[in-house]
Amino acid sequence: MNIYYWSPHTSYVATVKSVINSALGLVKYGNNYHVSIIDANGEWDNLFLDKVKFIKIYNNIFFKTFPTHGYLKSRLAYVYIFFFRFFSLKNLIQKNKPDYLFIQLISSLPLILLLLFKFDTKFILRISGYPKLSFFRKIIWKLVDKKLHLILCPTKATLDLLKEQNIFNAKKIFLLEDPVFRIREVNNLKNSKIKEDLDSNFKYIVSIGRLTHQKNFNLLIEGFKEIKKKYNEYKLIILGEGEKRQELEKLVKELNLEKDVLFLGFKNNIFNYLQMSDCLISTALWEDPGFTLIESGILNKIVISSNCPNGPIELFNDNNGYLFNNNDKTSLVNAFIKYKDTSFQENLKKKIVTKKKFKKYSFFNHYLKIKEFLI
Repeated sequence: MNIYYWSPHTSYVATVKSVINSALGLVKYGNNYHVSIIDANGEWDNLFLDKVKFIKIYNNIFFKTFPTHGYLKSRLAYVYIFFFRFFSLKNLIQKNKPDYLFIQLISSLPLILLLLFKFDTKFILRISGYPKLSFFRKIIWKLVDKKLHLILCPTKATLDLLKEQNIFNAKKIFLLEDPVFRIREVNNLKNSKIKEDLDSNFKYIVSIGRLTHQKNFNLLIEGFKEIKKKYNEYKLIILGEGEKRQELEKLVKELNLEKDVLFLGFKNNIFNYLQMSDCLISTALWEDPGFTLIESGILNKIVISSNCPNGPIELFNDNNGYLFNNNDKTSLVNAFIKYKDTSFQENLKKKIVTKKKFKKYSFFNHYLKIKEFLI
């Protein structure tokens, strides 16, 4: 059985990891799966995955010089892919006739192709992240509904949302959790040495994500200012890059937190930072489901998160974490205080509940579920 993945990207986002783990799961545990990832413009360069093939559909590499940081610039890159890979993708699918095509990022291109042309391949739309139901997206989804084979959602809340909106045939919509972690990988990486010389006299709060509007790091930094007044033993580490870095660094300077808030940039390995941290805080305005939240829980770390749609409210409750009101600084600070006032034994119980609950996001569990859709 031939399975293709379509997931072009301009930066390393959680969906990329999901694609990698999903593809690897099929070739590792399955007997008759031949898996390929379509490389639209060199975004998969320099990546080797055992038994996974990369199919290049470009003659020139534009991403190497194309500016993609920022909302507008990244959208220009998407437009470029749409127009300059339109016929390359069409010809590839019609010629090779894969049994399935999983669509995860820049989905408009394969969906428009599905509307305009006839294919023997079964197209599966894999919803990546909390879907913004813009007018254009809803129209495209409604038009292509009859031709789509399946729609797979990462959270139950997203599944319920799509059914309520009546965009797709409800019988085609299913829940498929992301393959967030491979336990062997986690165990290998969590004890790696951290390059930075961190002061062992302090405890560290870690927050991870692209420095964008979605992650709402402004709120985190302002909340940390209040936390620092009560708990001076803490420093804040932010892992990630993005267009808001200068704005956030300016805010840190204005609040006199230059020595206490550390911007350490994007890290291929986040597990060693999580391993040495006291807890993780997420101030995201939306997540679906929230990879770093799950990865923190697997490492037995307490998670303090906004109750944003859709992931955190499914991942956490009073039994296994601390939720605060979305985009509410006072609620964030109070959640941290509640964490600190909770006994070690109670927090240990939360960690155990979390780890058991998050097993469904494993590499192997994803394989067991996805193979049921490949008939």
